Amino acid sequence: MEKLVIPDSVTIETGEEVFGNLAAEMKKGGEFELETENLKLNSITKAIIRRLFDEFPEKLVVPEKLKNEIFYPKVELAQETVENTGQNEKQTLSEGLGGALLKLWDIILYFCVIMVDMIFYSIQSIFNRKFILKDDTTKNAYYIGYLAIPIVFLLAFLIGFTIALQAAIQLAKMGGQSMIALMSTMIMTKELGPLITAIIIAGRTGSSIAAEIGTMVVMEEVDALKTMGVKPLKFLLVPKFWAFTFVMPVLTLIADIAGIFGGFVISSAYSIPASAFLTDLVDSLQMKDIWWGTVKSISFAWVILAVGSFKGLNVRGGADAVGRATTESVVVSIFMVVAIDAVFSLFLYT
Repeated sequence: MEKLVIPDSVTIETGEEVFGNLAAEMKKGGEFELETENLKLNSITKAIIRRLFDEFPEKLVVPEKLKNEIFYPKVELAQETVENTGQNEKQTLSEGLGGALLKLWDIILYFCVIMVDMIFYSIQSIFNRKFILKDDTTKNAYYIGYLAIPIVFLLAFLIGFTIALQAAIQLAKMGGQSMIALMSTMIMTKELGPLITAIIIAGRTGSSIAAEIGTMVVMEEVDALKTMGVKPLKFLLVPKFWAFTFVMPVLTLIADIAGIFGGFVISSAYSIPASAFLTDLVDSLQMKDIWWGTVKSISFAWVILAVGSFKGLNVRGGADAVGRATTESVVVSIFMVVAIDAVFSLFLYT
């Protein structure tokens, strides 16, 4: 019986060549025993042994002491788990709950680190523009803000139109059609304007940020930035941060105007003069509502950017992982936007 020697210098690049040479040698005939004295077991050598055993099961003899390590580690572990399940059921449940809580804490901590670093690098960039590409902020503002104006205006108009229509039907029963302007102005400036804009941007831009950064992680471009001495968070997030900060209040104002215009269309259908609508609009419009709407829109923008970046930077795998990260970024962003809006409402109106 001949000895089958696997070179200890085999690497992932030379693994296919080594396998071909050993397979050619075994095809000549006879039985071969795996030489274990100088064998270095690692993932590459194990893979070569498994492939040889699959092709020449009658010719290759593997020592019993190595079979479990090469072929059956998962099966052995599964058997031990089954045997100990009854004894450690309570311990496993508590460990699982504790592990989940620790994992949640790590996620929250990492998210807070990204948020703080994003704000810190953005403020630092005012005085030091190192690692920031020229006109990158302008390009991001164009994509995030200017190209989003049509969809923001259309959806805000339709939502304002629908709400005013439903309210007008009920108000008409009591002769209160004149309150359409008051209702449209308050609803859009206090709540729906910032919220609608944030949800649209979360679905439109937050997802693209997660996909962009996730693809860079998968393609190892983020690692390349680190190798070149570039800070990835500063390079990737600062231009988007300032673009979000500048355009979100403008988009929110556009959404307010569009929603109020939808209310104006309904009031015109109920024969309310335009002058009366404008008078009620001016009387009900308060600067503090516009101010707090701006503050909310900026906070929503920062959260959307942080969530998209967090999901993108944590991508592990291939294209499917990027898709999952994109979906998760939209879901989490919308949830956090609504939750923060609820906190603002609780703080401002109670």
